[in-house]
Amino acid sequence: MGPRAVRNAASSTPVKVVMRLCVSLIGMLAVLVAGHALGAQQSTAVAPEGETSVVATVSGLAVRVKLKTHEVQIGKPSDQRPPVIESSCTYSRYPCSVVDRLDIVVNGRRIFVPRSAFGDLGDVFRTEIAAREGGAVLTLYGGDASESYIARIAFDATRVTRRTLSPATEPDQPTQETAYFVTPRQD
Repeated sequence: MGPRAVRNAASSTPVKVVMRLCVSLIGMLAVLVAGHALGAQQSTAVAPEGETSVVATVSGLAVRVKLKTHEVQIGKPSDQRPPVIESSCTYSRYPCSVVDRLDIVVNGRRIFVPRSAFGDLGDVFRTEIAAREGGAVLTLYGGDASESYIARIAFDATRVTRRTLSPATEPDQPTQETAYFVTPRQD
């Protein structure tokens, strides 16, 4: 059960409590199903502050990922959510956890990871690496309940190729997709 569901349970009617718990459970189930469908090779809990490392061998690639996060004070769970959110916080974790840096090393070589692939992610709680045609995909699970999401960052031995963002309740229905291309040098 997510932190938001627990927090709200104490001050709600039984019907509202059950509804919130169901939404939270559906979100967590969607995360588990999505991970299974991807054929995840390595799953790791993400530290809310500090560094988290994941190492796996997928599609013939030796992959090492390092995710750096820090916490941001956003008030207390009992505070009213602000009408305008000016950060990547999902308000599912207090304090909020923000992704600062993402390093991907493939076969001993660090590849460039565009900031747009991770800079808007908050409250990431789990990550995994899986095989993908022509490379691998790093999946990041974040948020809770209605704010839950799945970010998938696809890469090969030389570069990040794509990022998709989906609600955890509909992991196969991306709401955002970014493709990264290499532009030939003009000498």
